[in-house]
Amino acid sequence: MNKNDEQVTTYGENEGKEKDYKIRRMEELGMNAWPALETRLYDGWILRFANGYTKRANSVNPVYHSWLPLQDKIRFCERQYHARGLPVIFKLTGESHPQEIDDELENKGYARLDETAVRVLEMKQYNVMKAEDIIIASSFTGAWFRGFLDCSGLNNAHQLTAQGILNSIRGETIWVCKKADGKIVGCGFGVIEREYMGIYDIVVAEDYRGNGYGRDIMNGILGTGKKKGTITAYLSVFVGNTPAERLYNRLGFREIYRYWYRKTE
Repeated sequence: MNKNDEQVTTYGENEGKEKDYKIRRMEELGMNAWPALETRLYDGWILRFANGYTKRANSVNPVYHSWLPLQDKIRFCERQYHARGLPVIFKLTGESHPQEIDDELENKGYARLDETAVRVLEMKQYNVMKAEDIIIASSFTGAWFRGFLDCSGLNNAHQLTAQGILNSIRGETIWVCKKADGKIVGCGFGVIEREYMGIYDIVVAEDYRGNGYGRDIMNGILGTGKKKGTITAYLSVFVGNTPAERLYNRLGFREIYRYWYRKTE
């Protein structure tokens, strides 16, 4: 190997480490912004539990390097979720540790589902736009939550858990409601940490979709976040959710990586 080959190899290794770090940082931000009700750390893996409400808060996150045998670790996680009456779900990225975990779960019969793109927007590129008929609050309120329940149709079994998760968010928050016909017809919120702002639960009532209300909610969150000095906004969107993807494209969000879930049948 000549000197130039050594330089190329070193650059490639550094590039891989940088990508690993960037994904790990975003995954950390996301877990803080959407907390589970219970969290356990296990040899570099993060096990999250929240009574089955959302895969995000009820999954194994193999974010950090680990040392124990992979099959032993999978069996341990399976026991933890079975003991709580929950399905066993793993949330994976292209940088999950160890690298062979995705293939191992597939071989064990875990189905791959819900491929999701993580997108970011550099706030210096966002031009603040006035959002019509929105209410902005700095704390979680009963009015926001009632509006969210009406718009999302969340079933009764998960409402108490959802409220507990939203109440347990730490750090600075932005809660936005969209009003039409004298009532709340859309909701969303942002969570600020380390000059990043995560955007979550953008939802518009079914009868009011297609009117640009999602854009108003997004502009309410983004405009407020920019005034607060956030540098980067981020969000997640299911790959193939065309209306949401179009909205985020127009706002300037770009994809940086994807994650997906592995779940037992």
